[in-house]
Amino acid sequence: MTVIDSEKVCVFIPFAGGSGLSFETLRRAVGTYMPVMGVTYKGRYQKNVTQAPDTVDAMANEVIALIDNLAAREVIIFGYSLGAIVAYEVARRQHEFGPRLINLVVAACRAPHIFNCAQVTLDDSEEVFIQTVSKFGAIPDFMFKHSAAKNRMLPSLIKDFQAAALYRHVPGDPLDVPMMVLGGSEDPFAPLQDVIAWKEHSHNFVRLEFFEGNHFFLTQHIPAITQMITEPVSPAALLPVSSRYLDTSARI
Repeated sequence: MTVIDSEKVCVFIPFAGGSGLSFETLRRAVGTYMPVMGVTYKGRYQKNVTQAPDTVDAMANEVIALIDNLAAREVIIFGYSLGAIVAYEVARRQHEFGPRLINLVVAACRAPHIFNCAQVTLDDSEEVFIQTVSKFGAIPDFMFKHSAAKNRMLPSLIKDFQAAALYRHVPGDPLDVPMMVLGGSEDPFAPLQDVIAWKEHSHNFVRLEFFEGNHFFLTQHIPAITQMITEPVSPAALLPVSSRYLDTSARI
């Protein structure tokens, strides 16, 4: 029987268009080890999204406020896609909240200094936007299959991508917090070399792992990712990345 560690909490920061209910299967798996908190931004899935955060900094502000109100002593942050950039900016400001940040896990995202979503069309019709996003597998398939889901999610998705397009990394000292980086071997939205470049952003880079799959590789590797999130972090030599990834990676 797994013993839940109530001294820790894992905070999940979602992909563009996601909410605190995203990652249901992974949240449930991690939740057998520690409490889990999913981030839902203001105005999420509302027709009027004017109150929703419109920059990465504003998203980070909401996450920091959430973490600062947690009763746990230690926090693990898991950020996926755009959520990885938000998680990184939260980690840079860890002095602003009470619980100690003990692990930062970022997934399916280019490193901050080369982050961009230029391949997504934002200044055209909604249909063109959806078509460009769908090419990269950057949002779940069910959104395109169900009109109700599409109508509910689309305003928030567009607002998140607008915030992502405005993001510019401000150079600073690498993080001291332990960092794990996960990528998909066939993710066109976060090419392999651009994921590897996260190494520049931490003095305590403990793991780099590529999984088979595209932008939503997470759904195929729940047990392995759960283990990475929940196991105690210990100093270890960074495993080399397979040459087959290095030889085939290409930036979009």
